[in-house]
Amino acid sequence: MKTRHIALGIVAGIVLPLFFPSSSFLQTSDARYPIFRPDAPGPHPAVVFVSGCDGFAPRVAPGVYERRAEQFRAQGYVVTFADYLGRRGLKSCAGAVTHEDAAADLVSAAAWLRSQAAVDRTRIAAIGWSYGGRAVLVALAKHREEDMAFSRAVVYYPDCRALQPWKTALPVLMLLAGDDDMTPAEPRREAAKKLAPPTVLKIVVYPGAQHGFDVPGLPAKMKVGFGTIGYHPQAAADAREQVQRFLRPAR
Repeated sequence: MKTRHIALGIVAGIVLPLFFPSSSFLQTSDARYPIFRPDAPGPHPAVVFVSGCDGFAPRVAPGVYERRAEQFRAQGYVVTFADYLGRRGLKSCAGAVTHEDAAADLVSAAAWLRSQAAVDRTRIAAIGWSYGGRAVLVALAKHREEDMAFSRAVVYYPDCRALQPWKTALPVLMLLAGDDDMTPAEPRREAAKKLAPPTVLKIVVYPGAQHGFDVPGLPAKMKVGFGTIGYHPQAAADAREQVQRFLRPAR
């Protein structure tokens, strides 16, 4: 593998140039999985990202997932993307891909990570946002723990309605926006409590925060389609700390 400043994105069989800011982005032999890897030798803990409905290059913040990946890479994590849209040649999830499809792609991406020599196979986590967050929860409901390569999960403002209880007892951190009008926090919190025991699930709600509260560059409030999104710097900063503590190995 060679370090590249310009990565190659494979969408519907077409090669597209995509800029990744980190010199530690690596092009792999498996084009389905871009990988951000620390410079130091491994094995490293690893994270699989599952994007929101607009994929890994959303119109309102096209570089947000690469920046998130770079932050994790700088902390010593290997990162890859479960790109449930790109691998199908899609730009949006609307009516085109199910949560079950995205969940299956997450499970496959985590299994691929587990096979990489640079990865600590005991410390693989999944992180999903919005549509991707629900996909993570669907994976927990559809798959037994021994069938999944990841052992922890973080979900940002997912829709938790009408989900089956989880088949696994792996720890989950759920981060909700108190003023979310797309996936309102209180109904989601009550629905989530039926999915797993409190010893497994930790829920944090940020009062005053909107859907997308962790996306820098957004205004405090912005109407999009049927809801509102907005950046909340205090909630975003606390969420980052919550995630770092959650993913840290127990002593």
